[in-house]
Amino acid sequence: MNTNQTIEKQLEVLSEKLSQINHNMLKVFWIVAIFALLYFGLMIYMLFLR
Repeated sequence: MNTNQTIEKQLEVLSEKLSQINHNMLKVFWIVAIFALLYFGLMIYMLFLR
């Protein structure tokens, strides 16, 4: 029984860490997406409205 409790505790810690990594990766994704949209918006502006 003791090993099951330690395994459950390790899985909880691992799940918490993976959730934190997922949250950070989503932040990175949105930051990159915003800069990509700004970049392509600038390229379209320079291509057609120059």
